[in-house]
Amino acid sequence: MAHITKTASIIGLMLVLMFSLSACVTETTGSIQQDPDPVKQLKAYIDLGVGYVQNGEFARAKDNLNKALEIAPDSADAHNAFGYLFQLEGEYALSEDHYKKALASDPELTRARMTYGAFLYSQGRYKDAQKEFSIAVEDRLYQMRAQVFEYLGMTYTKLNQPREAELAYVRATQLNPSQVRALLELAEIRFEQRNYVESRSYYKKSLRVAAPSSRSLWLCIRLARIFNEDDQEASCSLTLRNVFPASDEYKLYQSVASKNARRS
Repeated sequence: MAHITKTASIIGLMLVLMFSLSACVTETTGSIQQDPDPVKQLKAYIDLGVGYVQNGEFARAKDNLNKALEIAPDSADAHNAFGYLFQLEGEYALSEDHYKKALASDPELTRARMTYGAFLYSQGRYKDAQKEFSIAVEDRLYQMRAQVFEYLGMTYTKLNQPREAELAYVRATQLNPSQVRALLELAEIRFEQRNYVESRSYYKKSLRVAAPSSRSLWLCIRLARIFNEDDQEASCSLTLRNVFPASDEYKLYQSVASKNARRS
């Protein structure tokens, strides 16, 4: 089974996870300094730093996050933001150091555990990532718990633990029926199990929440062949060719089509 686990998708997850701080660059350092409340100053510097990271202004981000750490050297959110910033810069040792400091300061900060788990996943350290994700899913109040289960499933897939992966994907879709990657993973799993009816059901659910990908189109083609839906196969193969001509799935489709042509 093909599994999409590209680093870009992990980075996208981390943006969502960490920047649930809802940062935006609307304040200035001067206006923050005028506020006498150190708690408000701390939050403002972190929010401003995170906003600058989102905008790709890393120097300004560092300046504001350093100011946050001057106020509260053990701030978990500031260290978490620094961990992500250094990861973007390719400073992986510094990145991990800050992630660890964030969790040492606040082991209950689930978003920090998620960003650290995503960092470990992106580094190919799947066993370590699985440990962090497994702790994170225990936070039943975490608003992105479905996504935690989804990434736990991806990690189990990398660890060649298909049953655990399947259970994690199912739990993700129970918590959020629109969890698109989990839906597509389950569609693939059911296809390999030759449960084609359920596979098609999961596939169709994934289309309701996301545009077709090269992977979902390849699954569409295979399902259409199972159900003898020639028009559907033609439609999906045409879209795969026109939209994703350089994809591995289209190359696989061409290879299979070529073999079938030689047999006929």
